[in-house]
Amino acid sequence: MEPEQFEPGLPPERQARRHVLDLDLLNVYLVARLGLTRRVGVELEVPYREVRVDATFLDEEGERLAGFESIHHRTETISGLADLQLVGRFRFQVPAAGEEGWILDALGGVTLPTGGTEPDPFELGEEGHEHQHIFFGTGTVDPVAGLEGYRRWGQTQGTGWVRLRVPVDENSHGFRAGTRVSAGFGVQPPFRLAAVDLLAQLEAYHEEASRWGDQAARNSGRTDLILNFGATWAPSPHWSLYAILKLPENLDAEGGQLDLSPSISVGLTHSFHFGGEEDEEGHDH
Repeated sequence: MEPEQFEPGLPPERQARRHVLDLDLLNVYLVARLGLTRRVGVELEVPYREVRVDATFLDEEGERLAGFESIHHRTETISGLADLQLVGRFRFQVPAAGEEGWILDALGGVTLPTGGTEPDPFELGEEGHEHQHIFFGTGTVDPVAGLEGYRRWGQTQGTGWVRLRVPVDENSHGFRAGTRVSAGFGVQPPFRLAAVDLLAQLEAYHEEASRWGDQAARNSGRTDLILNFGATWAPSPHWSLYAILKLPENLDAEGGQLDLSPSISVGLTHSFHFGGEEDEEGHDH
């Protein structure tokens, strides 16, 4: 902990030298997809997040400081909406009926600033005010783009994707989130377990450091390699419920203070189709 971020009113010898945070995260996504034509559709993603924080404070010897209170971190639960995402989807390659081949989709759209934001926590910390480091939104409308591909080999389906989110402006607090990009591939095996489709994926994720004004935000910016195992249950052609276990390995982190644990993402999807013959759809991932 830097001296300028010490707790107000405490002498240096009583300050915590390390703040250790254990975070339990829950992500739930509600995705609505509307097919306008055989090739064109729109999607709305509504994300809900919950973070349970367990804060521990250590002295210079690494001993726990019982009863220590901090303006920076605390044991608490934070929950709420993240930024909604609205995208258009264009299917520019579709195999002929009965033929195996790639289905390729291009996506483009924006995120909407529905997630909560906070003032600059580092500035507030230097001023001795209590503050919050965790928030779920960027406070800006951010362009997003992507490319997704699906291919079937008999009852086996392969998937590949790349997605990009590029914040282009600061929010009202002077915060500008870093560009985020993810890419990966996966396979859905031909067998099912009790009407549940299985999925295995390998994903790479990179996030540039965020900024507060002209200063890089501390402990932001990272590169991860993630192994995903998922299961999807579709009780009808238009409804599906999925859960994905994510096993991340951090390859690089600004500040080197990030230790990732497994997490679970849960989502509910409903697809709408009006008129004409419905396309073959690739599974969400």
